[in-house]
Amino acid sequence: MRRFALFLCVMPLLIAGCIFYEQDTELNEDGSGEMEIHYWISENVLSWFKGGALSFNEDSVRAQYASDGIVVKSVRTESREVDSTRHVFVALQFDDIQRLSACTGFKDIDIKWMREGDVFRFVQSLPSTSSSGDGMLDNFTFTYRYNFPGEVRESNADTIDGDHAVWVFKLSDLNDAKKMEAVIVASSGTSVWWVLGILVVVVLAALILWIRRKRQ
Repeated sequence: MRRFALFLCVMPLLIAGCIFYEQDTELNEDGSGEMEIHYWISENVLSWFKGGALSFNEDSVRAQYASDGIVVKSVRTESREVDSTRHVFVALQFDDIQRLSACTGFKDIDIKWMREGDVFRFVQSLPSTSSSGDGMLDNFTFTYRYNFPGEVRESNADTIDGDHAVWVFKLSDLNDAKKMEAVIVASSGTSVWWVLGILVVVVLAALILWIRRKRQ
């Protein structure tokens, strides 16, 4: 009964305090890149998010993205009286997108960036963050935009346009873990290792042919 009463008290706050998250990433072939993050929430429920993965003051935001290989280029927080919301803007530069999970801001988020011949394969796993299918969770949205270093050949993104892919999730969609996947054409052409492999085969074939002719 006490839990039910607590839920009735908290539910209006959740409905009034939707959280939104937007992430724009520019990715290079070597896995390095830049990222801009913008998230915001109602001031009414800000206290409920203390200690979570997302912070709302500048020092804490810098700390949540602090890690080797990540440069926090800028952090800005803003309170808007017109709708009583707190906004956070972050600009990052990273050496390897696969190592982002080392910082608190990307905890439990696994990202893979792999070369496979003439294409790259991108996979980002999102953990389950909700155990309820309640419709009020539809107010919480998460948007991921990626500019890849080549044309997107195939993907499960909601929108694809050339080298650009966009995924949009509602919190109610995240009852189960999700995967964002894409196959990107390598703009640099054939992999160096692929070329070396072919050259090795050609050299071995020529050597075998030369040995046979010499024996004859």
